[in-house]
Amino acid sequence: MKESVYHGTCTKHRYSIENHGLDPAKCKYRSDHWLGQGVYFFDDYEKARWWTSSISSQNNNCGGVVFQSAIEARDEEVLNLDDYHQLDCFLTETISILEDIQKECSGKMPVFEKDCFRALFFDYYKAKKGISVITATFQKNAAGYTARRNSEELKKQTQIMNLIKIRFHERQICVSKKECIKSSKIVYNEEEEVI
Repeated sequence: MKESVYHGTCTKHRYSIENHGLDPAKCKYRSDHWLGQGVYFFDDYEKARWWTSSISSQNNNCGGVVFQSAIEARDEEVLNLDDYHQLDCFLTETISILEDIQKECSGKMPVFEKDCFRALFFDYYKAKKGISVITATFQKNAAGYTARRNSEELKKQTQIMNLIKIRFHERQICVSKKECIKSSKIVYNEEEEVI
């Protein structure tokens, strides 16, 4: 895998990233990460720009930056959930892993919060299988980087999208091994945009 991707974050992390690089070990732990712990990238610059405004608003409107990065990983270190062969293999292995966990727990399956299970499981799977990069495309009824709509319009949009069975697609790449992030450079800095 060789790919050019974009990481959006708030400006308070800019100098650390410039000095030390994007490092999965330095990322804030989140129990609800989509694909487990790691540095998240978009394959689309505009989505990374949108994310900077979202993350900036959660950090006292400190501003946003977008880094363009080159990521590389051997095929056996990559789990591409958009590839149906890999997804099918992942599901087969997942069923087997869950059966093993049940056996090891004397018939009492550990209880996980639904929102946290996904991240916990992906972290476990990455460690067990030597996976450094996971890619997946998520489907949404609404996305912050599209036209702004009020709640009534969003309700209608959701009804239409459910009727025609079409969704917004958002591909994300989660890198959990620093060595896979070969380079990073700033391609957008909100502080430089302000006059």
